[in-house]
Amino acid sequence: MKDLIDIYTNSDNNLLQSKVWASFHNELGHKTWFVSCDEDESLVIKLPLYKGKSYLYVPRGPQCSVQGWHVFLKKAKEIARSENCVFMRVEPFKVPNGTLKKLGFSKVKKNSPLSRQYSPMDTLLLDLRNDEGQIQAEMKPKGRYNIRVAERKGISIRQSQKREDLKAFYDLSVGMKERGFTSFGYDHYEKLLEGLTQTKNISLFVAEYEKEILSVIMVCFYGKTAIYLHGASSDHKREFMPNHLAQWAAIVEAKKRGCQVYDFWGIAPDDNPEHPWAGITRFKKSLGGEPVHLLGAFDYTFEPLWYRMFSLINIVRKGLFRK
Repeated sequence: MKDLIDIYTNSDNNLLQSKVWASFHNELGHKTWFVSCDEDESLVIKLPLYKGKSYLYVPRGPQCSVQGWHVFLKKAKEIARSENCVFMRVEPFKVPNGTLKKLGFSKVKKNSPLSRQYSPMDTLLLDLRNDEGQIQAEMKPKGRYNIRVAERKGISIRQSQKREDLKAFYDLSVGMKERGFTSFGYDHYEKLLEGLTQTKNISLFVAEYEKEILSVIMVCFYGKTAIYLHGASSDHKREFMPNHLAQWAAIVEAKKRGCQVYDFWGIAPDDNPEHPWAGITRFKKSLGGEPVHLLGAFDYTFEPLWYRMFSLINIVRKGLFRK
């Protein structure tokens, strides 16, 4: 498992720290920087908060030595001063012991500002170095069975980068709100598909039955890693298992592209049955893979008063939402 994680955390396979991802955010109107950290550079993204206030976000990074963290933070502070940023959120894969605490970072908590807006701390990684037969053999019996059900029922899968299929994906995602799922706005998905299509880093996998689109998943490919980033499906014909066959098609395509890791992108921690992702976790685990627990997100506060205010807003918002 360690060698699989080493592949996954290698900067050459990290889409969210790439120039491709920076270009996507530039298209969304977000400023980006590549800040030096040892021999590598880390992508830093400026995202809006409220009335001119912003924060800095470092998705799945940075990766620095102790000295590199000091250099990185110094440069981040310069950006924050010029860009009116309240805090910086980082998501390092690994950190030298005690470094973050000594530098003044704190773990993101449930009442931190934008507490849900960071990459999942728990995910599921599938080893694609095995052949297709072995991958299916290591699935749970239900996963293999559901793939065969979809095939027998006549579900077809096609790859696409077409706008009309993206619109179908978005319509399905909006429909899923009644089932407790949230989605980005259409512009977010459009910019993502258009930008990554140009670099051949993305594909939609469209599951159809008699020309009716039942499910669409969005998978990104970068280096040796494929990421199941977004998915949406209909309640209609769910018993035909279109989602399982779409995932299998994406796994096969990832292998063809030379990927060695398939990231299912987020599962409930410790199989928590009360977690909002409990259902999707059961689905993902039926397809195999090994759960991985990452460090999660940490905040560095530039403006403590504003940070506390946004924390309070988050507490109030969650209280109102529960009612």
